[in-house]
Amino acid sequence: MKILVNNTHYDHLTPPEIGLYSRHLLIPSIGMKGQLALKNAHVLVVGAGGLGCPVLLYLAAVGIGWIGIIDADHIDVSNVHRQVLYRVVDKGKKKADVAKSRLQELNPYIEIETYIDQLNIDNAEELISRYDIVVDGTDNFIAKYLINDTCYLTGKPLVYGAIMQFEGQVSVFNVQDENGIRGANYRDLYSEPPDAALAPNCAEAGVLGILPGIIGCFQANEVIKLVTGLGRPLSGRLLVYDALEATTTELSFSASRNNPLRDPNWSQILEEIPAVCSSTVMPDQFVMTLAEFNDLIHAYAVIHLIDVRELHEREQVSIGGVHIPLAEIESTDNGYFNDVPIILYCQSGVRSQRAANILASKLPYSQIFSLKGGISAFLASDLYPEIMANLAQCQCNGLSNFH
Repeated sequence: MKILVNNTHYDHLTPPEIGLYSRHLLIPSIGMKGQLALKNAHVLVVGAGGLGCPVLLYLAAVGIGWIGIIDADHIDVSNVHRQVLYRVVDKGKKKADVAKSRLQELNPYIEIETYIDQLNIDNAEELISRYDIVVDGTDNFIAKYLINDTCYLTGKPLVYGAIMQFEGQVSVFNVQDENGIRGANYRDLYSEPPDAALAPNCAEAGVLGILPGIIGCFQANEVIKLVTGLGRPLSGRLLVYDALEATTTELSFSASRNNPLRDPNWSQILEEIPAVCSSTVMPDQFVMTLAEFNDLIHAYAVIHLIDVRELHEREQVSIGGVHIPLAEIESTDNGYFNDVPIILYCQSGVRSQRAANILASKLPYSQIFSLKGGISAFLASDLYPEIMANLAQCQCNGLSNFH
């Protein structure tokens, strides 16, 4: 299968490019024709994080002529163990900007366009329509369904990847066969998103540092196959990789007649994505930033500080307070709390936000907050010493020393 590229057409390689791609040119099935196909290809990578970094490194190295990067995030020190485009000294810089700089150093003969933004319902169709292939490097369900549905709308192949702890997945969606019939897509594999509590992201569940590199390389390989027409894409096939067992399992799936995208009114589903995926997003009315947390503990003599993580997480690192895991918040006796602010925290802010919503229904008149970014943000913040000093002066329910 050959992807038709956008309006840029190159019919030759420069001498420096011939030197750079010489090992590709030696492969008969690639040669000059395949390398020119790579040079003429336009690929959009959504997310420049764990998956996006290895994808971008190898797509740039093999000579994809035009690469788009969309990512609104800034670099955090917790990213560096798996997001190999970045360094500790890059903390606070925009991922897309740093990625572009490093990739241009790697290969100065390609074009890179950055979008410091989140892919959303307003920009997805216009942006994705500019590219030949889209690579999903995201870690949340709203983004994955939005990317999938927009690729279906615009007729673009989508290279999917997902990771958590020691396992990763790769597949290719929306590939057309010789008869112009579209293959299966994300909604054929996962018809609807699971509850957020059952599907934590890497910030909550963790991930083996090398795993994104492995899965990202699989994704980059699928892009190369799509562009050059070599091999058999992972269309209708889900590759599952187990890093601990060093095994791969392949699961087959096919297009389903129940897929809402195949309904005559399928285009309306794009506007329903936020509602469909609402179980993965919590309202933000309870979110408290680290700066606001610092001001609060400076102003109040007594607060309730609650860690809603699991015990094994708390034993590794904690900022104190009492330990009430998320699963036990619902059954906590209301009489336990008195009329002082309640601040909940977890690893990244996801579970504590759920806990805040639960407590708000139980204690409608209490001041309840979820610490934005959780422990991860706290450790990386320049406010860390000041917050710890203020915590030492504040009477927290069950406060223990940071360890």
